[in-house]
Amino acid sequence: MFIPQNKSKRLSLDKIGQLEEDLELNPLDYNKWQKLIDQLIIKDNQEQVRNTFDKYLKIFKFDGASWCKYIKYELNRDEKEKVENLFQQCLGITDNVELCRLYVDYVRGVTDFVTGGEKARGVVVQAFEFAINKVGIDITSESLWQDYIQFLQSWNPNANWEQQQKIDLIRKVYKKFLTIPTENIEVSWSQYTKWENELNPATASKFISEKSGEFMLARSWNTEFNRITDKSLKRNLNPGDHNDEDVVKQLKYWLRWLELEKENKLELKDETVNDKRIQYVYKQATYALPFVPEIWFQYVKYLLVQNEEGNLQESIRLLKEGGLVLNRKSMLLTFQLAELYERDNSFNNAKIVFKNLLDALQKDYNSVANQIAELKERIDPATDKDNIQEDDDDNEEEEEDNDNDNDNDNGGDSKQQPPSKKLKLNPNGGQNGSNSENNGEAVSAPSSSSVKLPQVYRISLADSKQLLSFENEQKRLSDAITLTYVKFMIASKRSEGIKEARNVFKQARKFTDIGYQIFIESALLEHYSDKKSTALKIFDLGKKNFATNGKFLLNYLDYLIMINDVDTMRTVIQSSDANFTKEIGNLQEELKLTNLDPITRKKLEKQITNLKKFLKQLYKTYISFAATFLSLDVTHSFAKKCEQLFPKDDPIDLFTDRYKLDNINIIKKDELGRDDILTSFDGIIDEEELQRLKRRKLSNGGGSSSSYSFNEEESKSAVKNIEEQKTRIQQEQDQENQGINKSEESFVGPSIIALMSALPNASYFGLPSESVFNSEKLVTLFANLSNIPSQ
Repeated sequence: MFIPQNKSKRLSLDKIGQLEEDLELNPLDYNKWQKLIDQLIIKDNQEQVRNTFDKYLKIFKFDGASWCKYIKYELNRDEKEKVENLFQQCLGITDNVELCRLYVDYVRGVTDFVTGGEKARGVVVQAFEFAINKVGIDITSESLWQDYIQFLQSWNPNANWEQQQKIDLIRKVYKKFLTIPTENIEVSWSQYTKWENELNPATASKFISEKSGEFMLARSWNTEFNRITDKSLKRNLNPGDHNDEDVVKQLKYWLRWLELEKENKLELKDETVNDKRIQYVYKQATYALPFVPEIWFQYVKYLLVQNEEGNLQESIRLLKEGGLVLNRKSMLLTFQLAELYERDNSFNNAKIVFKNLLDALQKDYNSVANQIAELKERIDPATDKDNIQEDDDDNEEEEEDNDNDNDNDNGGDSKQQPPSKKLKLNPNGGQNGSNSENNGEAVSAPSSSSVKLPQVYRISLADSKQLLSFENEQKRLSDAITLTYVKFMIASKRSEGIKEARNVFKQARKFTDIGYQIFIESALLEHYSDKKSTALKIFDLGKKNFATNGKFLLNYLDYLIMINDVDTMRTVIQSSDANFTKEIGNLQEELKLTNLDPITRKKLEKQITNLKKFLKQLYKTYISFAATFLSLDVTHSFAKKCEQLFPKDDPIDLFTDRYKLDNINIIKKDELGRDDILTSFDGIIDEEELQRLKRRKLSNGGGSSSSYSFNEEESKSAVKNIEEQKTRIQQEQDQENQGINKSEESFVGPSIIALMSALPNASYFGLPSESVFNSEKLVTLFANLSNIPSQ
């Protein structure tokens, strides 16, 4: 980071200094790097320009356009030695058509054809061959091929054998060129056929026919390429990530191009040539979309599939020097590289990779935590107490000065209804004063019919939304850190044993917001290392930290079931009952506050719902275990307790829950006509499915509830109801029309009204995603009904 005193001296007009400061904080900001480089080139401070280019190209080393800009900058100053050093650096790193053209132009420029003769021409030909071998398969490489052909055509040989050598060289270049699909391949083909015919019409057809088949394949490939990419594929560097709509679109095009190459539409017989084309496209994709981890992952995966042992080091280098330099917080690439190091028996390097990711994530987490702390400090409800005290003091002063205080009847504590000259708002949003003064006359408080004053919340909606956004981001980072520690611990166990895994677990617990999953995974590692007593201790430690975390407790209960520890199971259920009940009570008390904003209220309600849901599932899990492996007395005892906790629940649900087959409630499905709700892996009902069930329940007289699907029989009944209601609807319509002017009649006919009244609620048709409205079928239905009003 910059030295603090430099920040204070920074002027608003110092664009270069501001850009440098920003890049110190975020060195991956491509756009600001480009702005800084452009500003420095205008300023023309050679040393500063060089330093900036060097810093930038250490990060974006594959950016061919910036290498070209750097080299041209040095060429304008005739720094040939510097230019040659730059070419040596970049040509082994990146594949770029314009960079290769610049290299060939430089070689041509420094080569003396007058004194060099054949040797000089040979040097340039070697430069062209190098460039062609490097980027000649690129779809945009036509300009490089044309440069090569024009160079050969500009040669004026003296001897006949030299003339024939020139023709052979040109024909050889054309034969390579026209088998590669480039943007204007048809124009290049016409150019070639013209050249052959002008050279020797007798032999032209022979040479042309030899390459026509490959040309046709290349032209067809080019047509297919334009179709799958919509002619919209961008080759320049895109600094966006997967959240950028344009990046998502470009990624789709690149993946389509890769699939096209893998299908070998050019019918290349040599697999190495086809492999070269595929790898070239992968490289170009990483150049264009460097901040998309998926591309890097797919590239490495392809290399390993082709030759795992031979490409292992190349894959490591690719991720270490490319993918993770630009995607430092990518868990996908971190875990991929860590596995490669583990295969390469260099786990110390894998440790460094894990720790780098943890450092980057924790830095972001701390930043968000500080933002949350600052926001909470600003909106801390404790400050309201000071405001209330100040209001009370003001009210006391007003009471002393109020001439009409004998006429005011507060009817209670002054804190509840303090007399005031001005109308005040209580936290409930209501009016906090009963009287006011208006021209010396007492006026009563506005009646209920008056305009209502806006609700006053303890926290503003804007602050509440911002706080929720920060908390969601904090939760995302906490989950990412927990996942990284979990996988780091597991990898340590594989490579270095249980002691190293314990060290990682110890380190993970220092993170204040570590997830419950680290305790579960650590306990299981101990269990499968024949350390069952240690596993129980870790679970018990986790229970102290996550006493009301339903997911942790369900996993704990499953583990206890696995090892058949009945006593501990009973203890977990009883302690969870007490902890959950206490937590639910605290949240319900908080909900009673009248000045809660809607977002906070909804969050509290969701927490209460989840606590009840998990507590119920804990009981169900234990009841099912008791019914299967213990006794009915234990089963009925805990079932009774569960029914007391959830008296409004259908007892059939609790009873049939322990009579499932493969986690499917066949009794409810076959005998009660209810769709059994699918549960997630941890046994918790999906919230959306739960809401659908509630909408589908119909109350009976006895207080119990049942649900059913709108099946085929009911569909027939609905159609029958339409016919039965026609007469009644028509009679009612006729009676209404007697006193209504014809121009005021509704355009909706009685048949449609009857249909709408007979149709069931939309929730009967399942999830919204499953209930697609079909307008054509509805129109067909209406067309087949009688009594449709005419125009």
